[in-house]
Amino acid sequence: MKSKKRLSLYIHIPFCVQKCRYCDFFSAAASAQEKHQYTELLCREIQSWGRMLREKYSVYTIFIGGGTPTCLSAEQLQKIGAAIRESFDCDALTEFTTEANPGTVMPEHLTVWQQMGINRVSLGLQSAQNRELQMLGRIHSYEEFLTTYQMIRQSGMDQINIDVMAAIPEQTLESYQDTLEKIVSLNPEHISSYSLIIEPGTVFGDWEKNGTLKHVDEDVDRQMYEWTGKYLQHMGYQRYEISNYCRDGMECRHNCVYWSGGEYLGLGVNASSYLTGYRFHVPVSQKTYRSYVDRICVLAEKESEGLKKAVQEMDELEFIDRRAQMEEFMFLGLRMMAGVSEQEFYQRFGISMMEVYGDIIKKYQNMDLLCRRDTGRVALTEKGIDVSNSILSDFLLN
Repeated sequence: MKSKKRLSLYIHIPFCVQKCRYCDFFSAAASAQEKHQYTELLCREIQSWGRMLREKYSVYTIFIGGGTPTCLSAEQLQKIGAAIRESFDCDALTEFTTEANPGTVMPEHLTVWQQMGINRVSLGLQSAQNRELQMLGRIHSYEEFLTTYQMIRQSGMDQINIDVMAAIPEQTLESYQDTLEKIVSLNPEHISSYSLIIEPGTVFGDWEKNGTLKHVDEDVDRQMYEWTGKYLQHMGYQRYEISNYCRDGMECRHNCVYWSGGEYLGLGVNASSYLTGYRFHVPVSQKTYRSYVDRICVLAEKESEGLKKAVQEMDELEFIDRRAQMEEFMFLGLRMMAGVSEQEFYQRFGISMMEVYGDIIKKYQNMDLLCRRDTGRVALTEKGIDVSNSILSDFLLN
């Protein structure tokens, strides 16, 4: 029997208690009725895609994100989990992550997570300083985060990620260091540290536009970045991707699928997919989402052509041709400290990496920004990581 392909699932829950000032993700507050209706539609979408994919794909990772998944009730999450398990082949599932925000996790959520098979939680802290949390528009205090963290840990969860943010307006190097030290003292298995990016259309974006946003000095931002890597390495966290650190063997497998060019299916409003060589998006409004789900349900009934037609009728459909796949293989794969495999490049594209990218690789080798290892992998050096954006952009083929 032919083995099935690996598939990762992303489930989008577009609800939050309130919108954070920096957030440009698709999310908003919602009534109980809106959450109920969304859950029903999402389960129908899950069932339809499962019908089309079950025979060809086996689910490798699942990630429930948002928004704030814990804005849904435990019963609603349980219904979504049951729809996934009943619709997809989950026998090879290795990692099932849910995002959660402090102050929204209830004891009943913990019980349902266990029933769903969730084995990893990603907690959005961002800062251990209450003044900075207020600046970001977060709904919780650091003390509330601690309560949530301990509750999750005591439930038996042994894989927890904590998100932290650098370059928050008015943040200092000392306050950022204090945040990271407090996080490390909790001994989470994984830490994600990102610099704030100001996005148009957000509150911070508006403040920047009218000149009232107080940016962190570039030199201070740089010091935060450099200190993070050194401190976390000293404390036993290995950097496996530009912004992600973990204890040994605790990498986020789901995110590694994105960086390594694996196939994934996004379910729920505004979710993105990369499947059968195409990238596409679910519609972004509840009204258009309903009609989209109706269409997918019809296509799922057509056994012989359902998957092909379903993909080809998606909104914002983009075929990722061989050239674009090469580009993504390089500039996404080089985000990981392990780098990219020359052998895998040849197996995927039938041409050597050096034949396509030799001049660029040699250029950055000579600058000590890239290295070719004896293991047959090309990776950023420590110096290269520091200027990664300019290097990665060079791997876009003209």
